[in-house]
Amino acid sequence: MAKITALCVSTKRQEPKREVPEAVFIPGGMEGDSHRGVTEREVSLLRAEDIRKAEREAGFPFPPGSLAENIVAEGLPEELEIGTILVLGENVRLEVIEKGKKPGEPHSYDYRGWCLLPTEGYFLKVLQGGTVLTGDLVSAENPSES
Repeated sequence: MAKITALCVSTKRQEPKREVPEAVFIPGGMEGDSHRGVTEREVSLLRAEDIRKAEREAGFPFPPGSLAENIVAEGLPEELEIGTILVLGENVRLEVIEKGKKPGEPHSYDYRGWCLLPTEGYFLKVLQGGTVLTGDLVSAENPSES
């Protein structure tokens, strides 16, 4: 089963996010995060495996939040279908609404020239809120199997 390896928020847009031990998910995003309520892309997620691959290519580490991600999860499938429901911890439910960004759509933040959200990131919508801790498990409910 997959697990959360980092939770990250920022109080200002276009700044790196800082790692927090727990996060509260509410309608519109994550409590205390500058992107909450701004767009339909309420929460961003990167797979730990994709971050490690980019670190090998870059030759330096990416601290949690440095790529503007809210959630880092390890053990998720390589591809998450749009409509997949991710269940974090005991009761937080997030829906995958988009992978990456549309071609040509600007991305205003990078870390030392690197940005993964436009190509590898997932954008999620909060369906059911609650508190999530680093280390909590994540399960994926595939919409085509429902």
